[in-house]
Amino acid sequence: MSSERRRKELADFLRTRRSRLSPHEAGLPVETSRRRTPGLRREEVASLSGISLPWYTALEQGRDIQVSEQVLESLVRTLQLNNDERRHLLVLANHAVLPSESLDESISPAIQQILDRMGTYPAYVIDKRWNVTAWNQMTNKVCGDFKRATEIERNILWRVFMMKDKQARIVNWENVATELLAHFRSRYALHMNDSWYQELVTMLNDRSEEFREWWGRHDVSGNSEGEKVIQHPQAGLLRFRYNNLTVSESGDFMMRVFTPIENTGTDARLEDLLSGFRSGSL
Repeated sequence: MSSERRRKELADFLRTRRSRLSPHEAGLPVETSRRRTPGLRREEVASLSGISLPWYTALEQGRDIQVSEQVLESLVRTLQLNNDERRHLLVLANHAVLPSESLDESISPAIQQILDRMGTYPAYVIDKRWNVTAWNQMTNKVCGDFKRATEIERNILWRVFMMKDKQARIVNWENVATELLAHFRSRYALHMNDSWYQELVTMLNDRSEEFREWWGRHDVSGNSEGEKVIQHPQAGLLRFRYNNLTVSESGDFMMRVFTPIENTGTDARLEDLLSGFRSGSL
């Protein structure tokens, strides 16, 4: 991974965490009405963390300095990072184990069999770049035909931010998009040596105002679960809970399964949708 890129990511992350924390939340008796700086100042973070201001300034400027785990833990406490943010900080500072690069680009036929036997549950497999590599019939009916999609259109992040027809179907689009992006940001830190990640982020930054704004927040999350509400043109309102399941030892492939939320009528609507698909009426 590029050391320079990693240091820039670390600097951006520290700045965004510092700016969101008020002196009051940090336990400082400071008058905030005349402050121009949103959140904490650098000198306040340095003082609260027990480190020198020049050293912390160099860290936020992305300079090439060594960071001990003890100092990082001090910053975790000062900036009040949650568990996902703490892990992200350690990864960016190179104090966490990074995944080894895998050359395996395919899934076993057994995984496709599992997908096909999901019945009315939409499910698909994504690789480490978040490209959909395998799917079942219900995924095509609910999310659109992946077989007809171009390579970039099979990328989950691209679909959510750039494909307006897919975006319009998602009733709770902003929640889905921000949660997805925070999870992707955590994965991105692990794969910054992959130029493909850089190219995707650059394209989305250039073309999506929402992506550009939310990417700048540097929010991270290890949570791979959530709720998605879809207004389907034939089936009507569909409410799902989705979960990601690791399907390879390397962790390169994940299966995302959409489970209908109980007492929403989603199960029955999916049965009707699948019956219409089998009979050829849809």
